[in-house]
This record gives sequence, structure tokens and C-alpha cells, in this order.
Amino acid sequence: GMDGIICMTVRMRLDCRVVNPAGLVRERYNVLNEVVIDRGSSSYLAALECFCDDVHLTTVQADGIIFATPTGSTAYSMAAGGSVVHPAVPCILVTPICPHVLSFRSMVFPDHVVLRCYVPEDARSPASVSFDGKHRLDLQRGDSVQIQMSAYPVPTLNRGDHSSDWLESLKRSFNFNTRPRQKPLQ
Repeated sequence: GMDGIICMTVRMRLDCRVVNPAGLVRERYNVLNEVVIDRGSSSYLAALECFCDDVHLTTVQADGIIFATPTGSTAYSMAAGGSVVHPAVPCILVTPICPHVLSFRSMVFPDHVVLRCYVPEDARSPASVSFDGKHRLDLQRGDSVQIQMSAYPVPTLNRGDHSSDWLESLKRSFNFNTRPRQKPLQ
């Protein structure tokens, strides 16, 4: 800490539920980084219908879609082209994986929304879901995944304040925005 002061950051998690066509919750996980819905072992694009607070958001035709926390924004979501989000920003980041339309870009939603993705009955193939890279499950036609902010965040201790800790971590891990300085013109 700084002069005996201990700094703590509370990191949000996502409450993720896999729901069958009858509305029964098959599985439920809290994730710190991301939930990924993808095409699994299928060679076809994933076909998914996504909703935000029961309003149709988009039809996903892509290799998959990532729902990430700010903590998870520097993992798979960043590699797929999503923004890096400060851990104190209360949001859910939605990033497509190799979308088949040029206009589908990463989006940031407030932490109070409920996001839902389902495999339509006319999808060419089933899909797959994983939670922080574990617990992979097959999603059959009619299955859905509901994602919302978890009521159970993770407290973390920091060396300094949360911004300096986070920025130092970005620089150390990714050489974030570092390049040799240009020489002055003569």
C-alpha cells in the first residue's frame, strides 16, 4: 500500500445462465472475464439471436460472440478487436468474433442490462458456450444464454490506486502504447 493504506478494487462478474426451450436453467456460472458463445466443432458460422432487455439487438452471423467484464476486456475480447475498459467502469462489453458483416463492432452496455442470446430453431448447426474458458457446453436449437451483472463481485487488493495499478499492468503485459520517441527534426 501507500504509507500503510490498502487500496481495494471491486471487480464485477457476470451471472450467466444456460436456459433450455422450456425455460429451465440447465447451468449457471459467475465469470470474472468472459462468456463466449461460438460455433464449437461446427464448420458453419454461429447463428444467434441477441437481445438487450428483451429488445432485439442483432442477429449474429460470426465465429462467435464474447460478453466480457472490464477485467476480461484485456483478454479474448481485446484479441478480437474490442476496447480495453478500465475496471472501475460498470459495463458489459459485447465483441463479435470474426463477424460476417463489416458493420458489427464491439459494443459497451451499462451494467444493469440483461443480455440474452439464443440459438434459433432454423440455425444450420448447434452452438457452444464456455465460461472463463471452462465448462464448455453444447447449445441446441432453442437453448439460450442469459448474461447480466452478478450480485457477487470479486474484491482485489492493489499496490497503489486502481488506475496506476491497472495502467502499469497494461504497460508491463502488453507494452501498451509504448514506442521509441521520434527524434527532433534538425
